[in-house]
Amino acid sequence: MHTIEFSNDNEVVRMVIDSADRERLDLMIDEQRVTIYVKTYLDFGEAFAKAFHSLKGTAELRDVEGRHVMDVIFSHRGVSVRLHDPFPEKTLQTDQSYMTETMRQIGIWNRL
Repeated sequence: MHTIEFSNDNEVVRMVIDSADRERLDLMIDEQRVTIYVKTYLDFGEAFAKAFHSLKGTAELRDVEGRHVMDVIFSHRGVSVRLHDPFPEKTLQTDQSYMTETMRQIGIWNRL
């Protein structure tokens, strides 16, 4: 299992890759299961890397049915990690420095 953590001093959102094949990933996000396409995860990682390096932009994660699961939003005010339905609506506020370890955990560095 591969774990990715989004955190600040008070909260942690844990995303665990529970299982995978060539097409899909089963993720556990805060103890709830969601299935996404591998391509969707790679797109999320690329968008995250781009936003991380430029300190602006949004990485969106959607499940296999197209439902919005998570946003990671970089702006001059800091970083917001937002969970959407089927998860309890939740926003974690932090700053870019907390995302360095998350960037490493995602394992996709910006190829720009």
